[in-house]
Amino acid sequence: MDRYNIDLEFNNFRMNMQSLEKEGKTVVCMAIDKMPRLLVSMEEDHLAKGEALGVVTYLKDVMNLKVAMITGDNEHAAKRVASYLDIPASNVTFRAYPNDKKRTV
Repeated sequence: MDRYNIDLEFNNFRMNMQSLEKEGKTVVCMAIDKMPRLLVSMEEDHLAKGEALGVVTYLKDVMNLKVAMITGDNEHAAKRVASYLDIPASNVTFRAYPNDKKRTV
């Protein structure tokens, strides 16, 4: 939101967003005239697709590959998924935009 000059200090929006993100939730903030008006937090019932853990395990244990994760999710959500998939936190890139992902891959 900082990149759009949205004042997240208004009505403690930043504090509330950070609190929800620490729970591993994805938070969307709606702003009108550069003022935050609504926070929506989302959390999926599952951390990753069903086959993801098996694929990551195969890549690491059978193919001896280093596995990394790049996501647009916030830090806490990304690290929560990475932990579930046994991907080291040092191999996780979070809050990545599509162009960041293209450059990295």
